[in-house]
Amino acid sequence: MPARIDTLPYELLSTILLEATDANLHEIPRYTYGLSKAPEPLHEDVRIQRVVRGHMAPDATRWEATNSIRQVNRRWHEWAIEHAMKDLYIRRWRGSERWMDSRNLATLRGKFNAVTVYRDPYYSLKQAAQLLARDHDTAALVRRLWFDGFYSFETLSIMFDTLRYCKNLNMVTLPWSALRYGSGEDWSKLLGQDHSRKGISSLELLAVDLKAAQMANTINQIDRKPLESRLVNFGGLRRLKIFGSTNFMPIVDEDIIKIARTATSLEELHVTGTSSITVKGIMAIVEGSRETLRVLEYSPPPNANFEHPDPAIPDTTDHYCQMLLRCPQLRNLSISLPSICSDLFCDSTIRWCGEVQVRAGGICGFQRGLKHSVPGQQRFWDTIKMSRSLMEAREEDGDQLDIEIFINHWIFEPRDHRVHGNIIAGEVLSDMSWPVDRRLSSKGPYGSTSVYGKEEGPYSSISEKSFIQGVQHGYISF
Repeated sequence: MPARIDTLPYELLSTILLEATDANLHEIPRYTYGLSKAPEPLHEDVRIQRVVRGHMAPDATRWEATNSIRQVNRRWHEWAIEHAMKDLYIRRWRGSERWMDSRNLATLRGKFNAVTVYRDPYYSLKQAAQLLARDHDTAALVRRLWFDGFYSFETLSIMFDTLRYCKNLNMVTLPWSALRYGSGEDWSKLLGQDHSRKGISSLELLAVDLKAAQMANTINQIDRKPLESRLVNFGGLRRLKIFGSTNFMPIVDEDIIKIARTATSLEELHVTGTSSITVKGIMAIVEGSRETLRVLEYSPPPNANFEHPDPAIPDTTDHYCQMLLRCPQLRNLSISLPSICSDLFCDSTIRWCGEVQVRAGGICGFQRGLKHSVPGQQRFWDTIKMSRSLMEAREEDGDQLDIEIFINHWIFEPRDHRVHGNIIAGEVLSDMSWPVDRRLSSKGPYGSTSVYGKEEGPYSSISEKSFIQGVQHGYISF
């Protein structure tokens, strides 16, 4: 057996040090603290309490947890640096600080004297850029970079300069404005097209609303149109995530279609909470990466009249149900479509598994609605039956599949033959004689259900049979 721990193989030593780091994480502060504001006007009994401000950034806690390990020897120091630097979270400083003249809070009496302290909000970004530019060995250790709170043209320039030094970067989270302010050369280097570095495999774009002053700044109104450059190629990308909406130069279908021309090897596509991208852009990506796509999530934000992610309005005659079946590797699906039909569940050879959610505004061929269309309602129930057949077929292959179908304000669970929705008005119309099998539901409008740790919402669960009876008697409608 080795006489010293340093003589162990690197893999075993790394496992031991990782266990020690995880143990240290439980001993160090995990939250940032501040002081409560002193009451005004001040009186003799001034009580200022320490309050929790929020979680410490994960990279900061990793650095603190490896502090003692870094001081042992060079080998352990190198391991600790590699572990701490693999993920970097660079966040813009927000808020303000006031420094008190007193060293002891107990002596804070009488006139309160404090000085407001200014801090450069871009300090963390500039310091990180200087570090990675100065120490290329440290920059080569970075595997993931997350930029949070930097949206202007000035800060995007610093970001792209920083990314050039991270030769082994795999994943990066950027603001959506990177598709406006980055040049074709910037994106080419990030995607590894100039062969000077390894290209990223995962790209996340986060969109937020900007203030009026930021939008009015003429410097921020620049659009360098990098997606039109022949240098930009997303062929090496395996994962693309776009999250959030913005009121300033948002990502639209035209941008997604341009990305889809070269993004032919995506395995995961996540587009959530984005109102500027419709199903047209999503299907362009799906068609381009149909041979490799495994995970597809498209959940636009709800509008004022729809409590679940709103299906996009179609502007094409393409049958999206059949397009999804042309993805042989697709396993995880959560999507909003203008309409669905039984064609979506007719292929028993597909590899879907886990929980599949399909949100739709109606049934294919009956876009005007199902309320007064008996053939449309019959076609919907045929779709429900076909989904049950698909779940049974997947179980025979050894995979568990649970399908949920959202039609307008109703949630259908074909496996349990249950329907979830707000039936209060129907109960009143029936003089409380319908339904006979009502149960409490944990589903419902987002943010007000027990699923999210809150009290029960207005939704109830009834059987499909009771739902049909309610529709026939006019108590409820599609």
